[in-house]
Amino acid sequence: MHAIFLYGSLMDPEVRQYVFADSISDRQIQPARAQNFQTFTYPGETFPVLSACEGYSVEGEVLLSPSPEALERMAFYEGDEYGMASLEVQLNSGQQLLAHYNQANDESLPLTDIWCFRRWQQTERDTLVQMCKRYMERCWGKMTIEQADLVWQELQALRA
Repeated sequence: MHAIFLYGSLMDPEVRQYVFADSISDRQIQPARAQNFQTFTYPGETFPVLSACEGYSVEGEVLLSPSPEALERMAFYEGDEYGMASLEVQLNSGQQLLAHYNQANDESLPLTDIWCFRRWQQTERDTLVQMCKRYMERCWGKMTIEQADLVWQELQALRA
């Protein structure tokens, strides 16, 4: 079974709806945990990076059996800061799965600040939902990732 471990903004149902549209269903999402990992804030940003960290665990979700369109939409949303890697996750049922996740392409990032989903929901979520909605509506299927990155930079002004 093909699975993607979600550990950041894609755990939010509204963000997920804008990113994936109708390419996934709620039945494909299940709570999961990644042992010996921790989420850190990507330097200079508000989104997370998943990093191996002995003795810690990350609560997230698994997207089961994503369609090719879902994978394309996710890659478009994530941009070029990430590439895919694999890790083992545990579902609430106890079942272990090998899943893919978005790993930061730059392995030398200085990771010092812990990223917390609950804190992100309180401080950044509403702004990101609006950015995500505009970004996916304006860009998906109409622009290259490079062109879309320029739109994303314009949308950063919403944070101010």
